Amino acid sequence: MSRIPPSLLYLTIYNPTLKPELLDPDNEDAEEQAHILFYTAREHAVSRDRTLRQVGLAKALVNFSEMFNAGVPCENVHSQARRMIMFSPEPNFWIHACYEVAKTPRPTSTSKKSKDAKGKSKGKEKEQQQPARTVMYDYHDGSVHDIALRTHFERGYEEFKLLHGTFNSVMSSLGQQALELQLERFFTVWAWKWDTEDDDFASHLGVPLHPLHAKLTPLLDKFASALPDELTSFALIPPYVVPPRLPKYPPALVRYILARVPPPPTPVPRNQSSTSATSTPSVPSGQAIKPATSSDQKSTANAEGGFTMPIPIPTMPTMPNVNFNLDMKNVKWNWPTYLTFGRGGGTSKSASPIPPSPSPMPITLATVVDPPQVQTPENDDGLRSTSIRRETLDVDTASLLEAITTESMGSYTRAASPAPSALSKSSQLGESGTQSALNTGGSVSPVDDASSPDGSHDPIPDTMQSPPLLPTIEIGTRPARSFLASTVHIAIPTDVHATRKQRVLHLTQGECTVAIVADVDHDLDLTWLADETVSLIGNIEEVVVEEAQMRDKQIPSAAKILQPQDRYIISKNEYTSSSAAGFPSRSEHLYNGQHLLRSGLDILEVFSRGQNPQHWHIGKRGLGNTAEGRQVDDEVFMEVARKETTLTDVDNELAGVVRRFVEQA
Repeated sequence: MSRIPPSLLYLTIYNPTLKPELLDPDNEDAEEQAHILFYTAREHAVSRDRTLRQVGLAKALVNFSEMFNAGVPCENVHSQARRMIMFSPEPNFWIHACYEVAKTPRPTSTSKKSKDAKGKSKGKEKEQQQPARTVMYDYHDGSVHDIALRTHFERGYEEFKLLHGTFNSVMSSLGQQALELQLERFFTVWAWKWDTEDDDFASHLGVPLHPLHAKLTPLLDKFASALPDELTSFALIPPYVVPPRLPKYPPALVRYILARVPPPPTPVPRNQSSTSATSTPSVPSGQAIKPATSSDQKSTANAEGGFTMPIPIPTMPTMPNVNFNLDMKNVKWNWPTYLTFGRGGGTSKSASPIPPSPSPMPITLATVVDPPQVQTPENDDGLRSTSIRRETLDVDTASLLEAITTESMGSYTRAASPAPSALSKSSQLGESGTQSALNTGGSVSPVDDASSPDGSHDPIPDTMQSPPLLPTIEIGTRPARSFLASTVHIAIPTDVHATRKQRVLHLTQGECTVAIVADVDHDLDLTWLADETVSLIGNIEEVVVEEAQMRDKQIPSAAKILQPQDRYIISKNEYTSSSAAGFPSRSEHLYNGQHLLRSGLDILEVFSRGQNPQHWHIGKRGLGNTAEGRQVDDEVFMEVARKETTLTDVDNELAGVVRRFVEQA
């Protein structure tokens, strides 16, 4: 049977100290209703009585637990099918949510068939009279974890506080109705966009640090030293962060900026067509050149440096354009070469309705080799004409002209846009009075006056004329640099329940983003700041590229390639540092080990091993002391996937990871 993932049943935010504006003696639930600031549920329509019962149960559990342990309210309630969480982010404000654990429907047993027809009819009548059977479920207790739920809702509150401020500050400044409106707009969207099974164990520990943060942090500190003291900055290379040595901002700000960073541009496949010059045939006067009916074909260079025309792709026969004056005897069906049976493969005549005018000169194919080299011989009238050096190609001109002049339905293709370099060259030639164009799209370009026998101008279709002259594009133009600004509420260090407005400026170039936190009324020189930020991003990219090149030169051993790698992750103040392979684990043993380490008991290490697969899972808190004597109160979690490892081997691996981390700290 299909497994149903865990889901949110309802979420509410309430304050038991609130009073209704008007007391109605006939309404006994008015006071209880005034406590609820926000409520959302999976069901679209929930009665007021049911809402009051759910909120009343949460308040009763909190009050009942405080009777046995003063000051330590109830935080989690477990049942067979549900998990309830209650926590107070601010005094007198409570967030309460209820989740349903994952479940799997039990297979129902089918009733035995009766042997005789009479028994079958009676059984059908009984089935119609009996109500539908209720589906039984098997619930998965380990699908929802208390610490993961609490961390998720704490982050939701921190994100709301970052955008709007604390609950108390909004209520005192704007009123209760404004607070209810802001809660409705934020938490309705936030509550239902989270899927508990999308996150792994590493995601709820914190934001991952960049693997090279030890080398990149000095660059960030050097950049911050040139800024005023009240400013703070950090760098982002999604999904990693490079924090300063002394961060002065909440971790929610990092996740907020990560969500605002624009995604990298979609890579565009490069055009594989050659940029060599396009061939242009010289045709007799009086005959117009028509655009090619086939798709853009690519020119290729041979080994001697010459040019060869590509083989046209065979196409199915197509019907020519319908014309009322069409002569059916002279209809030219565009049969592919493989259906001609060897007749007239390359000597067939053109099917154009307009007969070509006789020409004393042989038809040759010319190509533009070097457009900038222009020769200007004198004419009789004193004007200087342009002649471009050409190279005659050995091709079947009759077949080429037939392909050019043949028209078919739906065969029109727009000529490709010329490259910027071609535009600049054509503009230079255009100033000297020539009518030659440089085409890089594979289509046929018109020839100049010098190729005409009598020097007269040939009628050229509009689609074959040279493109209009465009200004030369400066390649070295510096791109525009601008910050994206937003206003956030940062908690005051002396009072966590009070915030102040600050402005966040972040600039993205490539894959790196630098964010700067300043006061709202701070006067900044954004031009100078943008230049310094771009310089910092360039230095960061240089370090990352150099490290990547050094890593590519290292050849891994056969043991590292064949054996499964040990994975670890270290949690440090809402930031994480993991192994090179990452830590995409969702093992239940890791959540249970974290719960034991944070239970308040004197537990420093937790070792566990699964049955299928037989992986070791380790958790440890308190990583020792640094060389300066500073105590490192961080947590490390490790997963060893080798079956032959023993408890001693696992402990040695854990000690090596802790020792290397403490040395770098």
